[in-house]
Amino acid sequence: MTVANILSVDVEDWFHICGIEDRIPKSIGPRLGSRVNKNTLDILEILSANSVRATFFVLGVVAEKHPDLIKKIGRAGHEIATHGYAHQRVYTMTPEKFRQDVKKAVDILFQITGRPVKGYRAPEWSIRNDSLWALDILQQEGFEYDSSMAPLPLIGHSSYSQIPCKLKLNTGFLLEFPPFVAVTALGNLPMGGGWGLRVFPYNLIRFFIRKRNDKGWPALIFLHPREFDENNPRIRLPLVKQFVLNARLERTGKRLNRLLKDFSFISIADFMFKNQKNIAIVELES
Repeated sequence: MTVANILSVDVEDWFHICGIEDRIPKSIGPRLGSRVNKNTLDILEILSANSVRATFFVLGVVAEKHPDLIKKIGRAGHEIATHGYAHQRVYTMTPEKFRQDVKKAVDILFQITGRPVKGYRAPEWSIRNDSLWALDILQQEGFEYDSSMAPLPLIGHSSYSQIPCKLKLNTGFLLEFPPFVAVTALGNLPMGGGWGLRVFPYNLIRFFIRKRNDKGWPALIFLHPREFDENNPRIRLPLVKQFVLNARLERTGKRLNRLLKDFSFISIADFMFKNQKNIAIVELES
């Protein structure tokens, strides 16, 4: 039986980057020019050519400024979820501010699409041990799933689940969809998106996805519109940040096309519809 993998897109502009507020203050970024519309349309074209539906985690400030783009995503049959409103790391917010950020983002998307929002993804996978309280808030606000806990050191924690699971919370349950990581002797490696998907050899990425699929579980791949654009404005950043953002951007579109030909992909909503009964319950340990 062919395992359907999961494809997701974080719909944010080129300047929505955590940790560079000193280089691009939020008030200045938009003045440098938005590129999210064209880049997202390029992604939609690739998905249409391959008859694939994905989950688009839309940032609230992007939805506000580009409602027609969000409508196009919905009309193409893709799931629309939220990436929060202001692209702020969860652990930098108070619980009340986080709740307000999420509710504002959901309200904007509902006004545009008329459809309820089932899922949330935090900027920079920022639901981690010091912000697990956010999961209870998501459950209380009616979300069915989260996709914010990376099984990686530094960003999240290597002990987090590598496959979809059902989190047991204080007030109920919430499905969790982590990004794909490759388990190696060097530890968990981020091959499911971002710089990892662009830099690691494609044959190696394909090997580890097949290894995951052989066990009956999907690999969740994530993309950003700016990764399809070699003409993003360049600003002076620390070398590590430059590498993460700009390394091998010319590969992104080619890599996506190869993945879509080598594997089957669906949205998170479609995966939940087909597999929810088979997802194991996990109790959180902080």
